[in-house]
Amino acid sequence: MKVLLIYPNVVESPKDISIGLAIISSLLKQNKHEVRLLDTTFKKPKKKEIIELIKTFDPDVVGVTAATNDLDNAVKICKIIKKVKLIPIVCGGYHATIAPEDILEQDCFDVAAIGESEYSFVELLKELEKGGSKFETKNLWYKYEGKIIKNEIGRLSQDLDKLPFADREIFDYQNYINSNRGLATFISSKGCPFECSYCINKVLIEKYKGKGKYLRFRSIHNLLKEIKDVKNNYKIKEIEFYDDTFTLNKERLREFAERYPQEVGIPFYINARVNAVTKEDFRLLKQAGCIRVSIGIESGDPYIRNTILSRNQTDEQIINTFKWAKEAGLKTYAFNMIGIPYEDGISIKKTIELNEKIQPDYVGVSIFNAFKGTKLYDLCKENDWLKETDSKSYFQSSNVEHPNFTVKQLKRIRDKFGFRVYKKTNKKRAYIDLIDKKFTKVPLYTRLRSKLIEKGVKKIVEK
Repeated sequence: MKVLLIYPNVVESPKDISIGLAIISSLLKQNKHEVRLLDTTFKKPKKKEIIELIKTFDPDVVGVTAATNDLDNAVKICKIIKKVKLIPIVCGGYHATIAPEDILEQDCFDVAAIGESEYSFVELLKELEKGGSKFETKNLWYKYEGKIIKNEIGRLSQDLDKLPFADREIFDYQNYINSNRGLATFISSKGCPFECSYCINKVLIEKYKGKGKYLRFRSIHNLLKEIKDVKNNYKIKEIEFYDDTFTLNKERLREFAERYPQEVGIPFYINARVNAVTKEDFRLLKQAGCIRVSIGIESGDPYIRNTILSRNQTDEQIINTFKWAKEAGLKTYAFNMIGIPYEDGISIKKTIELNEKIQPDYVGVSIFNAFKGTKLYDLCKENDWLKETDSKSYFQSSNVEHPNFTVKQLKRIRDKFGFRVYKKTNKKRAYIDLIDKKFTKVPLYTRLRSKLIEKGVKKIVEK
């Protein structure tokens, strides 16, 4: 069958492929299906271009992935497709998993794919090839004759090595790498054991109860084989692992640290979590070639961080974790969030002060958005804090009407956050951060900035 996959990405930065969609593409090709991709990351297609694609490729089925931020764009594209050809359109991704009813309310979608549904999509195509569907495939909700047929979520695959490598060829992957300063990205695990109130992991853990172990890891052999394949086919300078927490499995980390330098040897970045990483972990990461570790602080106010966000971390743990990373010779990146429910000016001041103490090499600040299915989404809904329209960027806007801040005020705080963190210790760095935030929305500056960073100007920032 001919399958059109759609990646309705609206995220401005960082630009990256959908690993999930790329794995589905690999599975489809293994099963002898012809696959084409419509990707909106670098260019928003015009209506006539979408129509022309449907007429020339003439797909039998469409598969689209949609996070909450991408959903409006996905709907717009799929409505155009439906007017050209009445074919089944399957929508998966995080929003479909959390709120499949939202997906099937849309006239353009026929099936909602819930959870890890790669093999379910392949199974659906087998049914369609036979001339119909029994509407019994697990992980799929069908819209049929005005009713919704709800199938249960399937068991989790416990052997991630059985999944094929992501099909990066279907994307213009070198363009992605180049736009991200030579960075290629990988995921080496699935699941997260922590239950932060703003994250959907808690919801997924509950959905998959009794369906197999939720936290699973690829073998180091399997991971390194994929990295070497990408290294041989693309020009890459650095690697980033998108796992929520890379250091959870200590035995696996030791094997990775032993093998990665000999078999790959490319500088890399990882995400770690306070109270899930040790001094020894940082030493091993440095030994393996890690150059930066990203760690979530989120809030410097213990009440906001632990009672509202359910992070369960003390200031002392955070300070020590950043200290250990620096002692190991690693650069640090601190994730922070502002505009959190019940947060006020004093809370944000505490977040800035905690960052002043730890002095991360890089500081990131997002604006809180409430995502459907999370505990904080329900809290915002109960308090009538949700806006009617969803946010398109958690760096520039929010879907929450905060009682203490406007979005404009939060953006102003965000833009001066780094300046306030570094002004006492590194004035040059502080002013560079201020200028960077002021001009980062200007396309010409963004392109120039990427070139300068690539040429080594980032050394100024790091001093």
